[in-house]
Amino acid sequence: MIHVTDNYLPEKDFKKLQDYCYNNDFKIHDTGEKKFLVLPTPKEIVDKLKAPNTDISLSFIRKAHKDFDTELRIHADNFINDKKTVMAAVLYINKPEGVTENGTRFYEHKKHGHRLESDDTEIYNDLIRNHSEVKENWIAKDKVYSKPNRLLVYDAKMFHSKFPQVIEEGERIVLVTFYTKKTIINLKIKDHIIHSFIPIDKSII
Repeated sequence: MIHVTDNYLPEKDFKKLQDYCYNNDFKIHDTGEKKFLVLPTPKEIVDKLKAPNTDISLSFIRKAHKDFDTELRIHADNFINDKKTVMAAVLYINKPEGVTENGTRFYEHKKHGHRLESDDTEIYNDLIRNHSEVKENWIAKDKVYSKPNRLLVYDAKMFHSKFPQVIEEGERIVLVTFYTKKTIINLKIKDHIIHSFIPIDKSII
């Protein structure tokens, strides 16, 4: 699933978000596996990114330029912060003037195909550590170009990366959001059914 929506945020809200990104200092966040230049996503924007039957598990704004975030890093988003992710979104923010044409490229792995179907974290981690930088293991497929206020939503299992690998001119700025799935548990109290939405956790079902 790949879905693109242009002019996603109201114009006034997007301009405020864009100004926030250009007028604040991004901080390095080191996950141990990768370093990111990040800003927190404003709460009022997080609220506008909510999707039916999901919870937002993580959202942040990231930046790449010719001296930072230069890895190929083809990956899937199956697990983010140890949570099983079902969907991810990218909101493109940077102004196009003076910035290398960029976007998001999707890939097919020569063994696993275009999606990582396995929920095995060892397979996921192996792909990140041993395959994500090896171009010969991948076949380039669809790509979505950056455009201010364009929202890309995709299945978290799909292999992808930013393109191009190195942003030679200017800075690429995107807001990324990850979603976990909710499930419905029917709680029967007397003769009434209460529908309770809770995130899926395999340890309790």
